[in-house]
Amino acid sequence: MPLETYTIHPTNKHKRPVPPSTIVLHGYDKLSHPIQIRNHRFFHTPPVSFSDVVDKLKSSLAEALELYPPVNGTVQVDKNGNPHIAIDTEKGTPFLVDIRDTPYTGDTQDLSARDDPVLPSTASIFAVKVTQVKCLMQAMLLPSPFTVKKNSFHAELLPWHRR
Repeated sequence: MPLETYTIHPTNKHKRPVPPSTIVLHGYDKLSHPIQIRNHRFFHTPPVSFSDVVDKLKSSLAEALELYPPVNGTVQVDKNGNPHIAIDTEKGTPFLVDIRDTPYTGDTQDLSARDDPVLPSTASIFAVKVTQVKCLMQAMLLPSPFTVKKNSFHAELLPWHRR
């Protein structure tokens, strides 16, 4: 299955006031360029279909974007060279879905929503990628002492000494 890309927009469920169009960054935020922070989570296969999981994650993200508007923005630089967060609720947040027919074999795989270590100026601050992988009963060939539990969504890595 090819990679599917969606754009998630904030809901209006909580009737929050319209956020400001820009948020000035603190001096510490200006010490370096915006970088990508990768945060991978692994879960057991839920008792519902993968498409149901994806739909629930998309609706949850849309609600979170309403409650935390800066996450829906981009880091931009004004005419004086000062970076700020520009909030554009019309742009939305990228949400990618990937289904792989191969097992998870370690962090050498591209599980991230984007590859850039430094975010381009037009990139959304936040992006999500959900990947379903084929699971193995045990994967002792991993570069670290972990096993992959059978029937897991993504995979759940457990230290071998806790098996």
